[in-house]
This record gives sequence, C-alpha cells and structure tokens, in this order.
Amino acid sequence: MDNRKLLGFLVIIVLGIIAIIITNYLIRKNKELKKNLNHRYALHLVRLAFFVMCIVNLVKILDPKFDTASVLLKGSALAVAILGFAAQTAISDIICGFLISFNKPFEVGDRIIVEGLEPGIVEDITLRHTVIQIYDGIRIIVPNSQLNSKTVINTSYHNTDRRGIHLKYSVSYDTDVQKAIDIIRDCVVASPYTMTVESNGIIEDSGPVYFMSYADSALILETTIWVSRNTNSYVAINDMNLRINAAFNKFGIEIPYNYMNVVKFDGVPKEVKESLPVKTANAPLKRHYRTDTVRLSHGIRDVEKALEVARTYGKRQGLEPRDLAQLELLTEESVGVIENIVDDIPIRVWIEGSGFKYRIHLSFNASVGSKEYRKLLSLSTSGKNESISTLAGKLKEIMLIGINNTDSNNGERKAYKWALSDNRINEDEIGESILTAIASDIRVSVTKDKVEFLVIKSTQ
Repeated sequence: MDNRKLLGFLVIIVLGIIAIIITNYLIRKNKELKKNLNHRYALHLVRLAFFVMCIVNLVKILDPKFDTASVLLKGSALAVAILGFAAQTAISDIICGFLISFNKPFEVGDRIIVEGLEPGIVEDITLRHTVIQIYDGIRIIVPNSQLNSKTVINTSYHNTDRRGIHLKYSVSYDTDVQKAIDIIRDCVVASPYTMTVESNGIIEDSGPVYFMSYADSALILETTIWVSRNTNSYVAINDMNLRINAAFNKFGIEIPYNYMNVVKFDGVPKEVKESLPVKTANAPLKRHYRTDTVRLSHGIRDVEKALEVARTYGKRQGLEPRDLAQLELLTEESVGVIENIVDDIPIRVWIEGSGFKYRIHLSFNASVGSKEYRKLLSLSTSGKNESISTLAGKLKEIMLIGINNTDSNNGERKAYKWALSDNRINEDEIGESILTAIASDIRVSVTKDKVEFLVIKSTQ
C-alpha cells in the first residue's frame, strides 16, 4: 500500500472515530436530544449511514476498481435473500424504530405501560430497540418491532411538566363508598408528591375518584394522581398505597381478601432467633425519607410548624441530638432568610434525604403573571430590604436573575440553577451566617413555575 492510500485509509478511520465521539456526546449531553425521540433516532441513522460510507470508501482505497453500483446490481439477488431471511428481524426493528420516531407515540421521559410489561420511563431509542427504565434503575430493552405491534398506554402524552399514574383500590360491599372516596382524595392531597389538577378551568387539590365497577367480592374505586416528571413513579405509588392502607385501617374500611385455612407454626427456632440482626438504637437510617409538605404564610406559628417538620424527620431517621439541633437551626434560619426576601408570599417547606445527608426544601410559586411573581419583582433594595442580611440580599439577587432569565426566541423563562459550592464567594460578599457556617451547600433553582431554595447538610 503506497503512502497516499495509507494516508486516505487513516483519514477515513479518524473521521469515523470523530463522528462516533461527536454523536455519542450529542446523545448524552445535548438537552434537546435528551428529550426529543425523533432527533435521537435520526442521529443514530446518520451515524449508521456515515459508518457504511466509511466502509465503502475503505474498500475503494484497497481496491480502486471496486464499483459500488455494479456490485449492488450484480449481487441484488443475494442481497434480497440476506435481507429477506437473515436480517429480517433487524430490518423490521429499524423500520419500526423509524415509524415510532416519526409518529412519536411517546417521548423520552414519558411514563408508558407496554402490554405485558412493567410500567416504566422511556430512557432512549436506538436503531433496534427502545430502553425503558422501571423500578430501582432496572432497564427493559424492548425491540422496536415488538413495541410497534403492542398496545402502549402513555400517561404523559403531551404533558411537558407532569405524568399521570392510574391507581385502583378495592373495598368491601358494606363500605360507605362516599366516605372511602373522600379518604382517598384526602390521601392524594396529603402526599408530598402529588400535584393539583385543573378541570373545566377550576384548579382542584386532587382529581376525582370514581366508583367504577362491581367485582366478585369488592367494589372497585379508581383515580389518577399527577406527579412532576422528576418524581419517581414507584416512590409516589408506594407513598399513596401506604397512606390509603393506613387510612382504611384507621376508619374501619375493609379491603377484601380471600380466606384460607392456616397451619399453625411455632416460630423460628431459638438458635436462629438469636442470630437475627437487631437495629441499634438511634442508629441513623440510610433509607430515603421525605416529610409531608407544610405551607407557611409567615409568623412565629409558621416557624414552629417548620421546626415540627424537622423534628419529624430527625425522629424518623434516628438523628443524634447534636445533628437534630443543627437540623432545627438550619430549618429555622432558612425560613427566616426566605421570609425576609419574599415578604408575605406563602412558601412550602419539606425535608428529604437519609440519616447521613438531608436537604431542606423551601419553594414558592413564581409563574409569570401570578401575584407572587409581581410581588417578587416589586421588591426593591430600599426601605424594609435594607435591613436584611448580606446572605439574604445575595440570594434575592440570584432569584431575580433566575426570574428574568428568559429565552430570547419565545420569551419563556429558562431554568436557572445556582449553587454556593460552584461559585467563589468570600465572607465579605455574604457576611457571617448560620447557614454558610453549618450547611454543606446552598442552592437556588428557578423554573417557569417556581423558585426553590435548597439547604444541604451531611451528618457524616
């Protein structure tokens, strides 16, 4: 092989490697490609076409007499045989993948239920298969041809900010049905994961619960809850089922079940009992826990409500007295700082995390045009706001930057995030503060609907 052929050979290989790196980077990092199904599939097609072109050019370099059109025509019968038999499934997957990406029955991030499979979140689509994530990060790899031929229930169809989860509950025939319906709705409202529902222009705290049918030994009640697209569906379902089961037991509503004969068992042998693990008293839990959301309207009583949330979390996670005291202090200080910034705007507070690391969330509505949005923009740096701390002033400045962070094309607010750990701010800029002294990190997130203030603390 002469130098020119060798150089051409190397150039094509390098271009192929660069193309693969670029397409992989775009698929993983580009926000638009992460959300858009047909763009992801089109990029996979482009990569395949480029790969085929590279192979053809490499063959031409090795054999200058190689004629692509002639080979394709002469070998058409063989090609038809290969495509018709050996590659039938692969070609079917590619064509069905194209149809799925073109018709878009679902998008990346949608929660779907494929006939015969567990519900899950669409994570990716390739030339041959679609990746669906179910509970605990498990992925189901579904061939596109199968997905195209099965019934798909999409609970997120054309919903950009939320997804629906359909729930079904059985109660006995002697149940006060209206009471059971009210209990389910109360549990939906109490859950920290559920969102409000708009029906006929009226915003309700939960969707309706329907008495749908008579089963052999039960009455069937069904409802749909709505959660944000960032919420794990299984976490929300688990929370709802725990609440409704506890409420049914509390109010004496029976959940029907089959009766059977039971053989008495004397229990675990003594030597096995002694070897069973016992939880150490006050040992912090590694398990994730989230408190209920508490709404505050400002005042001493509201601070006490926030502190009660902190105590509930600390007790549930088995925090040591010192860590619990720090949690209460951070919660009280966080509420005070945000109340100084947003004046009398109602805020929502909840805490989530494990016994080793927790996050204090404070958020308030800031959708464009709302009274909270107008109130926040009207806050000036004069008068009352001159007395707020330097940290609060800095946080207010960050929130206003996020509020005014709009897309130049359509005028909509873009998501904005800020973290103290990512920004070099000295004590002269933020002053002395309990939050900066104790917290592991402080973050601010502004979306099109709300502003969220986040205080993170590690107890290890």
